[in-house]
Amino acid sequence: MEKDFILKTAIFILIIVILFIIAPIFHIFIKVSSENLINTLRDRSVWESIFISIWASAWATIIGCIVGIPFSYVLSRSQFRGKGILESIINLPVAIPHVAVGIALLSLFNPKSAIGRFFSLFHISFVDTVYGIIIAMLFVSLSFIISSSVIGFSNVDKELEMVSRSLGASMNYTFWHITFPLAFPAILRGAVLAFARSMSEVGALLIIAYYPKTASILMYERFEEYGLNMARPVTAIVIVITTGIFLALFYFTKRYAKGQSKKEV
Repeated sequence: MEKDFILKTAIFILIIVILFIIAPIFHIFIKVSSENLINTLRDRSVWESIFISIWASAWATIIGCIVGIPFSYVLSRSQFRGKGILESIINLPVAIPHVAVGIALLSLFNPKSAIGRFFSLFHISFVDTVYGIIIAMLFVSLSFIISSSVIGFSNVDKELEMVSRSLGASMNYTFWHITFPLAFPAILRGAVLAFARSMSEVGALLIIAYYPKTASILMYERFEEYGLNMARPVTAIVIVITTGIFLALFYFTKRYAKGQSKKEV
């Protein structure tokens, strides 16, 4: 009797949670005007903003993987004083309000700062440029890659690495042929989440890189200037595209993870 009550309560809560997620999204598509939607589909600036979002998110994710994966491997294989503090610092971007992130990045990378002047030697500016978009996206998404990669590397059986080394394989060979493939599903999940988080960023971009406009910035601008009716069609298009990309990446991740599990068996 008690188990039935717990099960029914859990199912009820699950339904409420799903409705809470789906209802606002579904409502957007119900309320969007077909005329506004058609006009928005013909709007070149909408597609440009979506392309910028995808392109910058991809680069932020790639850079995040390049710097995050080696760092995660060292972190998962090392024990040292202050490791807990370091892990807390890695997750700080999740806790800091993203407008504050934008202000902090603008303070560090503006053309008058030492770093800004250094990059200006290479004709790189971060204020209202795609470079600013990428570093803002990288800042808010990097922790997803690192956290997932640490979990992935930590779950790799160290005995497999030891056996490989005992059979004469180098550390480099062991990493690329045993450790990395086994950790890759978790790394890939982190990369997918990082990409999704980058695509959705708006707070930091409002401060450091309002231009060129990403999809999130364009939605915000349409709402501010024209109201809810004009913001809905842009939002609907962006939701369809981002959801499609996310589901495709998530599906690929699950397929890869299942393939790895079958190989292990």
